[in-house]
Amino acid sequence: MKFYELDTSRRLQMLVDEGLIDERDRATLVPSRALPEDIGSHLIENHIGAFPVPLGLAEHFLIDGRALRVPMATEEPSVIAAAGNAAQRVARSGGFHTRASRRGIVAQIVFRQGDGAGGDASGNRSGKRGLASFLAAHRREIGDVADRAHPTLRSHGGGLCGIEVRRTGEFVEFDLLIATGEAMGANTVNTIAEAVAAYLSARLAGFDLLMAILSNKADDQRVHVEARIAAADLATSTMPGDEVASRIAAAARFAEQSDLRAATHNKGVMNGIVAAALAAGNDVRNVVAAAYADLDAEQRTWTSWRVADGGLCGSIDMPMPIGVVGGAVSTLPVARLAMTMLGHPGADELMGIIASVGLASNLSAMRALVTQGIQAGHMHLQLRSLAMTTGAQGRELEVLTRRLQADPSRASLERARVLLDAIRAEHASKGEASAGRVHTADGREMIE
Repeated sequence: MKFYELDTSRRLQMLVDEGLIDERDRATLVPSRALPEDIGSHLIENHIGAFPVPLGLAEHFLIDGRALRVPMATEEPSVIAAAGNAAQRVARSGGFHTRASRRGIVAQIVFRQGDGAGGDASGNRSGKRGLASFLAAHRREIGDVADRAHPTLRSHGGGLCGIEVRRTGEFVEFDLLIATGEAMGANTVNTIAEAVAAYLSARLAGFDLLMAILSNKADDQRVHVEARIAAADLATSTMPGDEVASRIAAAARFAEQSDLRAATHNKGVMNGIVAAALAAGNDVRNVVAAAYADLDAEQRTWTSWRVADGGLCGSIDMPMPIGVVGGAVSTLPVARLAMTMLGHPGADELMGIIASVGLASNLSAMRALVTQGIQAGHMHLQLRSLAMTTGAQGRELEVLTRRLQADPSRASLERARVLLDAIRAEHASKGEASAGRVHTADGREMIE
C-alpha cells in the first residue's frame, strides 16, 4: 500500500522499518488526548502525530468590561508574560474598548478575454459599460445561484450581499462579497464562487474562466481597539511615566516612517495576534495574510500611540478574518477548550480579544525597548530555555538557570552543559537524585 493509504499506526511502523525513526521516536508521536488519531488523520494528509505548542494564559485582560484570561499558543519565551503585563497596566485605566465590522469575504471570479471576444451573451460590447449592463441584467439570477450553492447560509445570517465587475488589464473580474455568519467561511465562499463562475462562464461568450477563489485581503472584516494607560502605570524604577509615554509615542512614530523598524514593530504585534488566534483554532495564515495586505508605504503599521489625557493612548486597526464555528475551531479539542475559557465569544467579540492581545504585545515590547532594552526582560526565560536544551529537569533546571543568570554574558550551550554536569556531580556526591530522577551517562533520564 502507498503511504497515504495507510492509517497512522501503520505509517509510523513504516518509518520505523525504514530506519527514519526508532521506537522511542514512535512513542513521541503517539496521538494524545489533546489530538486523538481519528481527528488528526481526518484534518490533514499523511498524518503521523502532533506537534505540540505550549499553551498558556495571558492574565489581567479587561476587554469591553469583561475580565479575561486569554489562551495563547506560542513557543516564544516572554510573549504571554509581556501581554499580561501590558494588559494589567491598561486594565487600571479602564481596559480595552473594541468595535468590529464583519461585512463579508470577497471572492474573485476571473475571466481572460479570448482573441475573438467582442461582446457578451447579451450582445453588449465587452467594455466597462457592457459588463455593467450584463451584471445588472443577471444580478438576481446570480443571487439565486449563490443561495442554491449553500442553501443554509441565509439562515445563519450570511449569503451573497454584493457583487461588482471590473476590468483589470486583460482580465475581467467579478468580485462577490459573501457574508459568512459566525464562521471564517473559506470553504463556503469558494463553493459559492465556483457555482457563480459556472453560471457566468456559460453566459459570457468569448471569455475564458481562469479562476474562482476567495481573496485573503479582508478589508470587509476589520477590528478597531483603543486603550489608555495612565502615565504613573508606565513608570520604571529609573524613569518617570510621562517620559516613558513620550518615548513610546516617539518609537511608534518612528515605526510609521522607517521600513526597517516597522517590520520588527509589526512582528511584536503579531506575537500576540498569532498566539491568540492559534489557541482559538483559527487559520493564522489567513490572519497574517490579511494583516500584511493592509499595509503599504503610506501605512506601515496597524497601531498608533500618542500622549494625551495625562497618559498614553493607543489603538490598533486591522483586518481580522476569523470565525468561531466550523473548521479547526469546532474540531480541535484544545481549541474548543480555549473558546470555553473565553466564554464562547461571538466572532465580533473574538476579533476584539485577539486584536487587544496584539495591542498589549505592542505596548509591552515598546515600553521595554525604550526603557531598559528588550533583552533584560527576555533574559530569564531565554536562560531557562537554554537550560532546558541541555536536558535539565525538575530541581536542577531551576539551579542551572540561576547559575547562568549569575553571569549571562558567558551563557552558552557549552557552558550550560558544563554547569549541569557540575550540578549532577554535586547531587551524586550527596547521594541525591535530581528531583527524583536518575540520569544515564549520555544525559537521558530514567524515572525512579
